[in-house]
Amino acid sequence: MMEILGQGIPTSLNFATVGLGVFVITSFVSAFGKEAVAAYGVATRVEQIMLLPAMGLNVATVALVAQNAGARRYDRVRAAVRAALVYGLVFMAAAGAVLVMSAPVEKKDMELRLTYSNKIDYEPLIIAQEKGFFKDEGLNVTALVVSGGIQSAEALATGSADMGAMGDAPAVTLMAKNMGAKMVARYGDGEGQHRLVGWTDIGSVSDLAGKKVGVQFGSSSQGAFLRLLEANGISAGDVTQVPLSPADMPNAVKTRQVDAIIGSEPWPTNVENANGADVHEIANSSGLGSTYPLALMVTQKLIDERPEAVTAALKAIDRAIKYMETDRDAAITLCASKIGISAEDEKKCLTTVSYDLGLNETDIISLRSVGEFLASSGKIAALPDIEASIDRTYLDAVKD
Repeated sequence: MMEILGQGIPTSLNFATVGLGVFVITSFVSAFGKEAVAAYGVATRVEQIMLLPAMGLNVATVALVAQNAGARRYDRVRAAVRAALVYGLVFMAAAGAVLVMSAPVEKKDMELRLTYSNKIDYEPLIIAQEKGFFKDEGLNVTALVVSGGIQSAEALATGSADMGAMGDAPAVTLMAKNMGAKMVARYGDGEGQHRLVGWTDIGSVSDLAGKKVGVQFGSSSQGAFLRLLEANGISAGDVTQVPLSPADMPNAVKTRQVDAIIGSEPWPTNVENANGADVHEIANSSGLGSTYPLALMVTQKLIDERPEAVTAALKAIDRAIKYMETDRDAAITLCASKIGISAEDEKKCLTTVSYDLGLNETDIISLRSVGEFLASSGKIAALPDIEASIDRTYLDAVKD
């Protein structure tokens, strides 16, 4: 009886210790949540499966050693132990190799240098960055926040950014440089997004002759302004265009440095807030034959080296657009804070633009139209091949 207990008690203690260890470890793991406990449970089962060959070998070795020890065949005991060690090492090495090869490979986030502006036209990108949607798609985004689309286009042209958001005029201007930059999607548009705001004594565009108008040179707003003048029979030479940064527009109107400004939101609203009833909207870009698509442009280098980053970015931006629809109030609060305007102004500004990830024939017609105008007015040397500057591959992957 004592011999049986002498053999059984150590074995029982061994199993009891293992069970106690599992209990202790589970109690610690539970502090990290039920998902962690579930993961530990799965890992324990996998470990047990992998240990089955070694456990079977252990039972067989114990039996062989016991028999030969009883028979005083110690040479066989030593041989059994040596064989068990060799086979055990082989089994465990094989099991370890299987575990290593089957373990999920941790993916490193893809680097993406993205340029956009903290203004209404760029809100899907603001949200995708602030809500972590880019991160969720495996992107480590370095955001280059600029004052507008002109600077975004320049960042792509100089190689300081991989992807940029911009209006139609900077996009077409970038295409005209023949640097291989591609438009991969339109994320929004707004026929009336460019607003001409000035003193109330200017009743219409026709009254601008001899006046000074503040514009951001090279912007989509400047392109819209030139088309407004043409549509109303006013020569561009009859109006003095004053180069202004958007931040300087409210004070430039207040101090009469200019009689009016043109821009996209929130710059016109900022001018109205700063000058009150003394200013009004003279006109906007509606009815000029363009939807003014907001373009996502990428460098050829990004396409060649990290095409999967383009698809991931489009997925994140598409998610941000859906977030703006389903969580409108939260999106308004977030964007108003980033742009530096009130929630009420944010709601007003949003009426000038709509967001949707796509790229259709209407967009191409609008881009071609603005390109023809830029070429005829000498802003670019010649109309670029719009179709050749578009790559739908990544948009199709997101929308399928």
